[in-house]
Amino acid sequence: MDVDDADHDAPPSDKSEPERVNGGVRDEDDSTSLPPPQGPVIGPKHAPSYRLVESVIEKKEDGPGPRCGHTLTAVAAVGEEGAPGYIGPRLILFGGATALEGNSAAPGTPSSAGSAGIRLAGATADVHCYDIKTNKWSRLTPLGEPPTPRAAHVATAVGTMVVIQGGIGPAGLSSEDLHVLDLTQQRPRWHRVVVQGPGPGPRYGHVMALVGQRYLMAIGGNDGKRTLADVWALDTAAKPYEWRKLEPEGEGPPPCMYGTASARSDGLLLLCGGRDANSVPLASAYGLAKHRDGRWEWAIAPGVSPSPRYQHAAVFVNARLHVSGGALGGGRMVEDASSVAVLDTAAGVWCDTKSVVTSPRIGRYSADAAGGDAAVELTRRCRHAAAAVGDLIFIYGGLRGGVLLDDLLVAEDHAASETTNAASHAAAATSNAHAGRVGGRYGYDERLRQSVSVTAPDGSVVLGNPVAAPGNGEMHNDLNTENERMQSGRLTKGVDYLVKASAEEAEAISATLAAAKARQVNGEVEFADRDRGSEATPSKKPVTSLIKSPDSSGLNNISGVRLHHRAVVVAAEPGGALGGMVRQLSIDQFENEGRRVSYGTPENATAARKLFDRQMSIHSVPKKVIAHLLKPRGWKPPVRRQFFLDSNELADLCDSAEKLFASEQSVLQLRAPIKIFGDLHGQFGDLMRLFDEYGSPSTAGDISYIDYLFLGDYVDRGQHSLETMTLLLALKVEYPHNVHLIRGNHEAADINALFGFRTECIERLGERDGIWAWHRFNRLFNWLPLAAIIEKKIICMHGGIGRSINHVEQIQSLQRPITMESGSIVLMDLLWSDPTENDSVEGLRPNARGPGLVTFGPDRVMEFCNNNDLQLIVRAHECVMDGFERFAQGHLITLFSATNYCGGLVNYTLPSLLQR
Repeated sequence: MDVDDADHDAPPSDKSEPERVNGGVRDEDDSTSLPPPQGPVIGPKHAPSYRLVESVIEKKEDGPGPRCGHTLTAVAAVGEEGAPGYIGPRLILFGGATALEGNSAAPGTPSSAGSAGIRLAGATADVHCYDIKTNKWSRLTPLGEPPTPRAAHVATAVGTMVVIQGGIGPAGLSSEDLHVLDLTQQRPRWHRVVVQGPGPGPRYGHVMALVGQRYLMAIGGNDGKRTLADVWALDTAAKPYEWRKLEPEGEGPPPCMYGTASARSDGLLLLCGGRDANSVPLASAYGLAKHRDGRWEWAIAPGVSPSPRYQHAAVFVNARLHVSGGALGGGRMVEDASSVAVLDTAAGVWCDTKSVVTSPRIGRYSADAAGGDAAVELTRRCRHAAAAVGDLIFIYGGLRGGVLLDDLLVAEDHAASETTNAASHAAAATSNAHAGRVGGRYGYDERLRQSVSVTAPDGSVVLGNPVAAPGNGEMHNDLNTENERMQSGRLTKGVDYLVKASAEEAEAISATLAAAKARQVNGEVEFADRDRGSEATPSKKPVTSLIKSPDSSGLNNISGVRLHHRAVVVAAEPGGALGGMVRQLSIDQFENEGRRVSYGTPENATAARKLFDRQMSIHSVPKKVIAHLLKPRGWKPPVRRQFFLDSNELADLCDSAEKLFASEQSVLQLRAPIKIFGDLHGQFGDLMRLFDEYGSPSTAGDISYIDYLFLGDYVDRGQHSLETMTLLLALKVEYPHNVHLIRGNHEAADINALFGFRTECIERLGERDGIWAWHRFNRLFNWLPLAAIIEKKIICMHGGIGRSINHVEQIQSLQRPITMESGSIVLMDLLWSDPTENDSVEGLRPNARGPGLVTFGPDRVMEFCNNNDLQLIVRAHECVMDGFERFAQGHLITLFSATNYCGGLVNYTLPSLLQR
């Protein structure tokens, strides 16, 4: 098999090595440093220069040593710096070959001319770790069954895990299995992910990348018989896991091997270089992206590549693809200034270390002295590996002049921090400018750290905390006798607050209840207003009304469902561990920002650039909201009460979310695992604390494999209803299939006009815009779904079943948009009723909330569950002391997610999670 012609038979260079730098950057008393930021340059910045890193290797076996054909993968930090168990950002080196064919000497010595290639018998399955903060290499010995020794394999990072696939070793082609190295704990562990159905098959010299934080893409390579061009995708958000062969539209790459694939943060994959079936090196780069309708499409990247190449390395830093080294065949490698290049996907041009490239470079620069620039000569290599951490690009090992290399290089891309087209980076930078910067050896930015993965007791790999520890004792549910005595005074006061709050709500709703009863007695049927006209924001921006378009799709598979109290874990999947290791970032939200300035030739500004111009808008309102608000550990109440969105932005957000709600059924059909939250009541700090303790709905959290369900009462009473509501709507827009909201009794104009939301809108947006925003939110509330059924076994609602609800179809038949005034007794019971005091009180009883409202006993719960073949009712609406309370022998659960309710009740909160 052809794992050959790197430049191993070229004569070794006699050039002097550049001076090594301790840690890659200058210490306070060191006169050497990384190159300072370049001065102002018109147009795209040139490729950066690399320097050697003098890393610490305490024992010989800790260092990776000379090798090629390995992988180098950047892994995020684990935990909070300074906290127990913190593990800093790392580079994980796996596998590779440590010897050359025809070379009996020790690795690292020149081979004889005419050697055949790397020695597969010298392939390894070693794992080495480079700690970025300490500048130290170490040898890891993970638990579990490791992959077989291999080289020319692929690897990609998913949070704190590294996925390994394919390659070739002493026994021939490696299997197509996915191996996962979980690096969350102090002692790493190997896992094997079982994937159903046919897949890419054994191959080597191929490429793999995680696209959009969701799709594992495997492309090309060689299966031992031929060079390939096929494209395979594994959707890590879909279970069971299976590979799917794609047939992308557009002009794609020819069959090739030894290329590189790198994913931009917004989900665009770049396949660069490679060697075709005729052993000809390729210069082209191809972009692959997924359209909103599910289609995948290839497009040729704009710009002129400085040189064809294969067996090179490439990695994205923001929108700049950094390419290094590579072979040309026949013992030749990419030379001098062209050995380091950058494809600036924002400008649509290639740059090398000298200038913007307008035509292919042939040979050395005429101004280069014999031997060229030592710093550029340093990157003249092939079969090496590269990884990026923040603005830093690292390179390790490879092959040059028949010598296996064991050096670590680093460069810093100052221009990348100025690039604004990579939406997720830019959005985060906008909201967190100059915040949270933690200085390290390389100035590594701790804001890039992601939340981490953990291993469940059953061995499955999950994200988040399997049993989240209470923070500061605030989330313990069990109160001992002493604590109960100490808090009894405050508890009594809290009960008084609850009684008062309930009475106020009952008074507010009494007129609506009377009207609903009258309509029911008279047999009237009222349909909600479906005015198709348009409305406008205070600034006259048109707002389109939406007509409901129900989705009638249901669930076909019924499985057992379990409720985990306090435990935030992922469903145990017999098919493997992949679902727990991926953060999802939708790449279906590309928005056209218009054509960018092109610094290349006119033909670059053609339709071939359309995929590269289809980037996620930095100014997208949902992304702005998420970047500004979703800070589980860093959010603080704003010093100025003025809200950060204006009325136009609120209109955009409400329009987008309302369209989604209108397309959903009144009763949602959902799948486990799913996290469920009770009343929030504008207590945004509580929501952030819950996200911090139990995982958050983000690309750095668990959104890809755990859904989120919120049971209503998002506004009123708390001080930050606007933050709560806008973040939930933004999350719904960003993750429409993973985040679900149903309606509570405070999502009604005549209630939230009295209990704080209207006042907050006016106070923080001004009277005109505030009143408009309050009306706009309430129109959206009328579209909210009314209940949700999970796995056809558990129904979730805000209030209860009251006196009138006997079948789920009664809820489903309620037509939206629906107001409290136009609703029926069914809606009133659904949003307002409560269970009786305890399991001994059966039937229907008057509700202490006020006249006309009822409580229902355990017999009603059992009857409803039997009528609808359900196991459980999960509801909110009532403040329960522990945040979680059982009723009807466990067939009804009440959740509440706002602490210190009404300012006087010392209650505790937590989400619950349902799993299969």
